[in-house]
Amino acid sequence: MHTCPLLRASMKSRTSAKYRTPLNRAHAQTNAHRWLALSVGLLGWLGWHALRDVLNAIPDSNDDFGLF
Repeated sequence: MHTCPLLRASMKSRTSAKYRTPLNRAHAQTNAHRWLALSVGLLGWLGWHALRDVLNAIPDSNDDFGLF
């Protein structure tokens, strides 16, 4: 048994890795992650353009309002 806590933690993780079962649904998870990343990226892009359009619609000075 090692006295270093870092070595003890790494030894425990190595032994627990032996007993893990492989994931059969790894492909489904990566496919879901891919769709999630794509949708988040697309929504971010659309949101940025909508925010830019709103900010461009704001007049630069009070003279541009045309109220007087």
